[in-house]
Amino acid sequence: MSVLNRLASLASFAIIGLGPAVTSAAAQEIILYDQPNYQGESLSVDRYIRNLSRVGFNDRVGSIRVVSGTWRVCQHTDMEGMCLTIDADTASLGRLNNQLTSVRAISQSGGSGGSSGGSNNHPGGEALTLYSGPNYTGSSITLRREESDLGRRDFNDRARSIRYSGTSSWRLCQHQRFEGACMEVRADMPNIGGGMDREISSAQPDDTNRRGNRPRNGVFLYSAQDYRGQRVDLEYDTPDFGPLRFHDHASSLSIARGETWEFCEHANYRGHCETFTAERIDNLRDYGFDDMISSARRLDGSGGGFPPGGYPGGGRQDIDGGVRGVDALFFPRPEINGFGVDRCLRGNGNRCDQETADRICRDSGYSQAEHYDVDRYNRARTWFLGSNRECRRGQCAPIVNVLCTR
Repeated sequence: MSVLNRLASLASFAIIGLGPAVTSAAAQEIILYDQPNYQGESLSVDRYIRNLSRVGFNDRVGSIRVVSGTWRVCQHTDMEGMCLTIDADTASLGRLNNQLTSVRAISQSGGSGGSSGGSNNHPGGEALTLYSGPNYTGSSITLRREESDLGRRDFNDRARSIRYSGTSSWRLCQHQRFEGACMEVRADMPNIGGGMDREISSAQPDDTNRRGNRPRNGVFLYSAQDYRGQRVDLEYDTPDFGPLRFHDHASSLSIARGETWEFCEHANYRGHCETFTAERIDNLRDYGFDDMISSARRLDGSGGGFPPGGYPGGGRQDIDGGVRGVDALFFPRPEINGFGVDRCLRGNGNRCDQETADRICRDSGYSQAEHYDVDRYNRARTWFLGSNRECRRGQCAPIVNVLCTR
């Protein structure tokens, strides 16, 4: 029996067994292809699939056509690992090529399984439901707006699982007023990890993830016009988009206020270049620059490349502790002047783990991190590689066992 026939049988069974609960999901559909540029075998999906191996399509997706709706696609089962939010055709998945394991439609009306309530809705139907037990059990509260102190709702340090709906991410923080360690939430979490279990005291919608909004720092690049498709975030000079697998992919962009960036046709800032200042450009074709950008750097002298002062001790320095092999580099415990490299790039709890490991590898001349661990038990002095400062409070934890490959 072909993959499509098996999926049709499974879908029929799901509709019979679940009744009306499937109806709203069926209004959204994507087509998965096992090769880039919509080639090869395909699979039509109109419902949440927690593990694509059940339909014979695990770690096979090379491109996606969006028939309708907005979809979340993730690297691991149950919407975990690295994820992308897709609302337009995507001819190449970049780093997630042949790595997708779970897919889910993002509700446009805010209903993904949590309880509802509250009258002060966040724009766009964004909602987050916190549960006091794992796997969405126990008492719960639903958030639809910023909450600077969850103690006012009798839910301080109680959350153990999360139901998510909407299209923007949320920031959940360890202390009141969004201080301490923070984490980003874009999907359901049956068990809150990262040292944040029963540690959350404040929460807010993160509007920087709304389509077309400006980043707080740096640049958002999109693979489709009108701020759609795959998004790549830049905060420092990037001489070659090859390691990002975003070479000649950008079709729209958004730049943080007060920043000026140069975008170039070839790697190392060569070929035709264009300079933009604090702009939102919904179609690079208007500038004759659609699908042409291969490098980018900041020009206004504040934050381009690495923050002023470089790494601790002054000046830009290499990351220490690496053991070089024939075609790989291994850091048992990467350090910068005696500091362990923190698991997060910055102190806001965003851009952690895989992104930090990849940054270590890129700064060392390699493409990406194939493996890493986080030492959550041996607390040590750590340094935020992205913001160039010491982690002084919150969940400071060094990243270790980083394996870099070309």
